[in-house]
Amino acid sequence: MKTNIKALLFLGVMLFGSCNKFMDIVPDNVAQLEQAFTMRTMAERYLFTCYSWMPKGYHLSSNPALLAGDEFWLNSVTNFSQGSWPNWYIARGGQNTNSPLLNYWDGNSQGGNGDEQISLWRGIRDCNIFLENIQGVPDMDQTEKDRWAAEVQFLKAYYHYYLLRLYGPIPIVDINIPTFEDPANIIFERASTDQVFNYIIAKIDSVMPALMPDLSLPAQENGRVTQVVAKAMKAEILVTAASPLFNGNTDYPAYNNAAGQPLFNTTFSPEKWRVAAQACKEAIDAAHAAGRSLQKWVPAPTMAKVPQQSTINQMNLRQAVTERQNNSEAIWINNRSSANTDQQAKAFMPRSIDPARITNQSMGGYLAPTLNMALKFYSKNGVPIEEDFTYDYAKRFDLRMVPIGESVYSYNLMPGYTTVGMHFDREDRFYGALSFDGGRYFMNNNNNDSLAYATNARPGGNIAATNSPTQYSGTGYTPKKLVSYMNTIGENNNFTTYLYPFTMMRLGNLYLLYAEALNEIDGPTEEAFTYLDRIRERSGLRGVVESWADFSINPGKPNSQEGLREIIHRERTIELAFESQRFWDLRRWKTAQIELNTPIYGWDIRQITPQTYYRRVVMFNRTFTQRDYFWPISIAEIRRNPRLLQSPLWL
Repeated sequence: MKTNIKALLFLGVMLFGSCNKFMDIVPDNVAQLEQAFTMRTMAERYLFTCYSWMPKGYHLSSNPALLAGDEFWLNSVTNFSQGSWPNWYIARGGQNTNSPLLNYWDGNSQGGNGDEQISLWRGIRDCNIFLENIQGVPDMDQTEKDRWAAEVQFLKAYYHYYLLRLYGPIPIVDINIPTFEDPANIIFERASTDQVFNYIIAKIDSVMPALMPDLSLPAQENGRVTQVVAKAMKAEILVTAASPLFNGNTDYPAYNNAAGQPLFNTTFSPEKWRVAAQACKEAIDAAHAAGRSLQKWVPAPTMAKVPQQSTINQMNLRQAVTERQNNSEAIWINNRSSANTDQQAKAFMPRSIDPARITNQSMGGYLAPTLNMALKFYSKNGVPIEEDFTYDYAKRFDLRMVPIGESVYSYNLMPGYTTVGMHFDREDRFYGALSFDGGRYFMNNNNNDSLAYATNARPGGNIAATNSPTQYSGTGYTPKKLVSYMNTIGENNNFTTYLYPFTMMRLGNLYLLYAEALNEIDGPTEEAFTYLDRIRERSGLRGVVESWADFSINPGKPNSQEGLREIIHRERTIELAFESQRFWDLRRWKTAQIELNTPIYGWDIRQITPQTYYRRVVMFNRTFTQRDYFWPISIAEIRRNPRLLQSPLWL
């Protein structure tokens, strides 16, 4: 443990004890903490330490939003043990109080993070240490000191927000407590959700003027907190605070602090939605002023012909997530978490989609979207397939053969191939987000989109499960949306990946948050439809009102607040699929007990014939109870601190 440390967060001492290192990312060869702030270069390294606690969105086993929900599932053959994949075991009902899985409270059970076990309380402690010392660095001007301090204050607020979403009411730790303070003088209790949200927003507001308006050197500073970032995340936080999980939640009436005060406000406040809507609009305006716009794909001039509009629509969506250099939509990225490193490449990309390189073992596609998610996407008419009166929903699981030769299907489906009915006549986001048996896979080395790879996923096909005993999709789907089209499959096991960072916030997400807030205030309005329709237009769909009027069995659905709410929820599910948003959305909407109490479905992927392959199979019967909205704290921690309440209903 580092010597001469004058200020430790007492909470950190309680949680970690002497067996844990105090700080793993203190600059090398620094014997005393004070030396970390003797010059600008050392202080900058400590600044990056504060950023380093950011949860890794593309760390497959430590991000709860990837596998603890219903978007992805794993096969049953690969060694996906509880210790290595705690988020998946949470989805399977394995969360507990003895040794909580994916424990961001004290950093344990985080799925193979090794020496990067993340306790966000430790992150908050490091932020406080930075703030205590940054003003004393001698070779920095005051403006830079204030800017760095503002970034760290924001990070501290964000870490409180992340913990709040996971654990509900949490303590507020704004300053570090001296190590040897008398425990009797330390109040270590949960604050109410309103108190925590108010603290977070006040902290963000207080530092806004000192932040950079936007990145001045994007290549060097990408990922740093700016005013554009802070306003966007403030909008998300306020929408979360206004949502049913935290706004008028009556599910925990006896969950009170030691003074008997409720930790959840049971009175619904419409004003929270008004404040959230205002913050969303301010964030959108700031993003627009900084040059952000919805990402549009520009085909390479080397392509043999102009791609189909459907291909462009699909690539618009893929590039909004996977483009790193010229992504006009990205607002805040996490540079600590890049997709398509070795682990992600094996997880996202199906094996050997290139038939000329079928023996290449570099990919696996084992992070498998569920059949449940595949059914969420709209029909080609921009409405749910169960609502589209032109879509034969009753026969969605029946087999159909794709017409031979050129047809309206030939760029998305393999001509002459027999696949399932639900793969026909879907919106372009369906084909851009998912790879499946009988589909097409457009990549950068296909200089003509009519030459996109054909994906035969049945045994004996080019991405068949039988080509690998473990690296395969257990459902029959893979997340094409998360695969950069710049990846290159080489000879033998050579595979070149295009690295891109995890996107914490993009403009499309902001548009949808704003539309949601507007609807919660006044119901359907022209402005709400404007921002929804911008998202839809980018994917080749007509507006909400027009689409429902022309194709839905419920044409008046967008005209009511309840109906538009359902549409907005579905739109977020589709547009942000596989981007670690749905997990949090289901919780804040309090719809997880509905959505996550249904079986996980996939296809019978070991079968050869289409008649047997396309049998819907139950992969797991899930249960989600009221207590599962929040993570538990370990029993050992509760025993160490009798003032700390266990999370609601985890008794």
